[in-house]
Amino acid sequence: MENKREKEMSPTELADQSETDAASLHAIIAGNEAWLIDRILFYAKRQGYARYTSTLREAWRQSIAGLSAPLLAVLEKGLPDVELNPDEDFTGDPLACFGITEAHRHLKRGVNQAMFLGLMKYYRQSYLDLIDRRSPDPASGRRFSLTLNRFFDRIEMGLMTAWIAPDKNDPIAELQRANRRITNEKNKYLTIFESFQSPVAVFDRNRRIDTMNHAWATLFDGRTVPGADYYDDTRINPPAAWLSSEIDRFVASGKGEKNIEKWVQTALGSRHLSIKIKRMLDVSEKFSGCVVILDDVTEQKQAESALQETTRNSERLQGALELAGAVCHDLNQPLMAITGYAELILMDYPEDGPHVQKLKKIVEQVAKVGQITKKLMHVTRYETKPYLDQQIIDIEKASGVS
Repeated sequence: MENKREKEMSPTELADQSETDAASLHAIIAGNEAWLIDRILFYAKRQGYARYTSTLREAWRQSIAGLSAPLLAVLEKGLPDVELNPDEDFTGDPLACFGITEAHRHLKRGVNQAMFLGLMKYYRQSYLDLIDRRSPDPASGRRFSLTLNRFFDRIEMGLMTAWIAPDKNDPIAELQRANRRITNEKNKYLTIFESFQSPVAVFDRNRRIDTMNHAWATLFDGRTVPGADYYDDTRINPPAAWLSSEIDRFVASGKGEKNIEKWVQTALGSRHLSIKIKRMLDVSEKFSGCVVILDDVTEQKQAESALQETTRNSERLQGALELAGAVCHDLNQPLMAITGYAELILMDYPEDGPHVQKLKKIVEQVAKVGQITKKLMHVTRYETKPYLDQQIIDIEKASGVS
């Protein structure tokens, strides 16, 4: 019925239909990039292709954007003629170029033609699934599906043409060059990883250390040479018992990252560590562990503790000063009265009177009490001394007055 209807349409009606289809298909593809990413990831994980592809979502986004870009570009000019003919050079087709380029890149990374073409089938299926869900009506869906199928057909034709063309370069030499580039890239990131001053370790799904940098090894194993295990293929991944329960709780929480602090026994002694646990950004699910970054805050905590102690002592000193001021104020008045009355009595007594010596002792002892209040008024720091089963303020040291 649809083909019959199209045959009955005038050239003007067909042109209008083509323009409408182009705008509608453009809007569907351009507006659903995130959906396409999720869809191809679903197929890649389900069929096992994710084991050989990128672990990061951005790489998958770029692949969808790269596939969509040439199609969106031609749709902006109207519905393209994507039908095949026997005389075309598909390797020069702009609709096929992205797929050809990506196929060569993946081939150098160990992804063979069959594997790449197999994954491309699921890219095709992802786009067709999108059309199935977003088309305004069944008739439009059939036309959009035909366009997309021919689009992916052209990519596959370009791939096959490129793969069967004679290779003018030595494939072994090219493979060696590709391996050197991969090795250099690995060494670059290894150097950056080893150069981090903060201890960093990657934990696998079994809560064992898969990779650690030099700072981590030094902190826990006492190693001093970065890259000491570069060629050690027999290294057994060590556990980190002091952290395993924290990682278990973190994984169970489903959170992206977690920060904790705790004292840990290390090769450098007991250290207070600030610990950041972060889930690895892996949409392919090849690496389902986590990254742990440590920050040694022992000195900082000790400084904070000393500051808190100083603050407490300052508060105690302020309290002692306020108490001393109150005591001195309340004692000085009665002490002056006692001294005054004793001296008045002495004036009325003869020198050889029976109570003269006792009165002089009273005046002398009152003067000593006055010296104590004077010291209390000059307290400037918090100093204590033991007295029975407690600590009391050492007035001599606290005031500096002897």
